[in-house]
Amino acid sequence: MNIYTKEGWLDIAHISEVADRNHINFIIIIGKRQVGKTYGVLKYEVDEDKRFMLTRRVKVELEMLEKNVNSPFEKIYPGQIVFAKESEYTAAISRVHEGEDGETLEQIGIGTALTTIGNIRGFSALINGQLITDWVIDEFIPEEQVFKVRNEGDAFLNAHTTINGNRELEGLPCLRTWLLANSNNLNSEILEALNITKEVERMSLRGEEVRLLKDRGILIILPESKKIIEQRKQKNGLYKAIGGNSKFAKMAYENEFAYNDFSDVRGEPLREYNPYLTIGRITIHLHKNSKRLYVTDKVRARARYELTDSDSGINQFNRQYPDIRTAYLNGRVYFQEMRVKNYFISLLK
Repeated sequence: MNIYTKEGWLDIAHISEVADRNHINFIIIIGKRQVGKTYGVLKYEVDEDKRFMLTRRVKVELEMLEKNVNSPFEKIYPGQIVFAKESEYTAAISRVHEGEDGETLEQIGIGTALTTIGNIRGFSALINGQLITDWVIDEFIPEEQVFKVRNEGDAFLNAHTTINGNRELEGLPCLRTWLLANSNNLNSEILEALNITKEVERMSLRGEEVRLLKDRGILIILPESKKIIEQRKQKNGLYKAIGGNSKFAKMAYENEFAYNDFSDVRGEPLREYNPYLTIGRITIHLHKNSKRLYVTDKVRARARYELTDSDSGINQFNRQYPDIRTAYLNGRVYFQEMRVKNYFISLLK
């Protein structure tokens, strides 16, 4: 599947056509910086006269858009698309029309923040009586320096359930959701909520750009965008300054999940281990002949000890099993997959 224009940018119109043919409801694009993810999707939404909702992660980002600061539309249609505060939770996205009587505004979209929209019940997402058809969530994987929102995956699922409503039962298409992000890391609650962290991890390790999960209505794209990136490497002053081996360069230019350490992620023969402790979604195994530990998805075999991942269970885990933390810090813990490692790290206090 070709996902690029002849110039090397992401071909969002073609990607959307493929999604239509295959009844895809969720399109996830995780890639290098400035290869046409946000620009391409928002331009497509406006050009195709879609009724859409643009969502940022936190309210402060929405408030900046309401002041038309750092608007993603300014590079696409300068001065032609504006934001205006509509309610406590939403902003109106409008097209500016020039006429003999001055400017008039035509609302074409809604701006929201995931931290607030996920808690609203009965939000209809109507624009002039029309249901929105597309939901664009920009920068859904938080960068390292950005505030992390607790229970972000649940907020996403709640918001989608509310906005989508009973569309399919009423003979309407499911809400199309575009999830866009830079390849910072795999520690995303939204990827976990969609149960696709494993898919994204395997694609990344294999250098796979496109994976169509037709039975689940999901299209995952990890664009290499080689044509654009090679041009930027040759001309970009920051790339020349920091070099190609920095974590930032690998994320921004090589589409690597550079902030994830895969050195302790590997397959291990479970017959060499005994299940020691199950907590929440994982089981920690002890090696039969060494001090190594191996962490996997929760196994059916009963472990010696079992804990829930409630607050009390996590506190008990950290209080009663400090040797597990020590083993991790000393490099004696290995993980089945990166998503298992991320979950394990989230339990450490």
